[in-house]
Amino acid sequence: MIEISVKKGVRVDYSQFATHIAIYQQAVGKTLAQVVKNQSRLFCRDMCDYTPPFSGKKPSQTKGGEGGFGSKARNKGRDAVSRDVRKIFAPIEQASATAVASEASLGAFSAWVTAKLKLSPPHYPEYLFKGLEKIGTGAFLTQTNFDYFKEVQGRQGRQRAKFITNADESQIKSIHERRRGSPSYRVRKTSKSETVYVDNWRVVEKYIKKVQYRVGKLKSGWYYAGKQLGPMPTSAWIAGQGSGDMIFTNRISGPKPNCTIGSKIGRRYSMGYHFFRMAMNHRAFAIRVDILKHLSGTRNHPRLLDAARKLQGGFNIETK
Repeated sequence: MIEISVKKGVRVDYSQFATHIAIYQQAVGKTLAQVVKNQSRLFCRDMCDYTPPFSGKKPSQTKGGEGGFGSKARNKGRDAVSRDVRKIFAPIEQASATAVASEASLGAFSAWVTAKLKLSPPHYPEYLFKGLEKIGTGAFLTQTNFDYFKEVQGRQGRQRAKFITNADESQIKSIHERRRGSPSYRVRKTSKSETVYVDNWRVVEKYIKKVQYRVGKLKSGWYYAGKQLGPMPTSAWIAGQGSGDMIFTNRISGPKPNCTIGSKIGRRYSMGYHFFRMAMNHRAFAIRVDILKHLSGTRNHPRLLDAARKLQGGFNIETK
């Protein structure tokens, strides 16, 4: 007796994937055009699952549940945006006195004092804030006050930092995009010396929300390519990104049915090809599972054995 089961963790190349499609078409008894159309749509769906953000720690954990389409994935992406921006920027009141004395201008010094005084006492350094607490503002501070502060605080050493006063969104955007870089679009963990202290934190919060609304952009090209081929899961946060990054060419009705699907922005993302190969391996696995399902039963066993042998390494074939 020969027992056949689907092998997991199999990696396929483009040629092997094409073989999967051909054997699947023979197994299910549909036209090649039908198979190409449906499997292309399902691959677009897979790419939405395997493109960040996804609901699990990694794409392979998205099976079942909401995968890469639901609110859990969306919220993970938005949380990641917030964390990344906050790795770069901090409210000015969080700056140390040493950093202010080392790197701040008079304007930044005054903004720092004003912001600190809005916090509950006590305020440090005591020698600076003891008299200011009664007045409650840093607007009156002069260069003389700042010079004295730098002289006294300078005895504690130096600490590098960056300060922005009268910050606007364009400044925040420019710094964030420069530090985020490409093609990974990740903000690396930074030292305190690279922190940018901002006097108006509401500007940063507003910018965070604006970037958060772009979460789903990496998926949108695949999402809309899939919609050209049939139904896709409902996902407003992905659909809301628009179809501008879609790659789709329809040749399904031709003599050699095929189509081109993809995402323009995915080409610029460093991990895009890695997740693409993961999705292709998953789609090949799903095809093998479907072949086994369609050819189950004693009558179809010879056909199943033939398919398993043609898809070398894709099935476990055991004699018992």
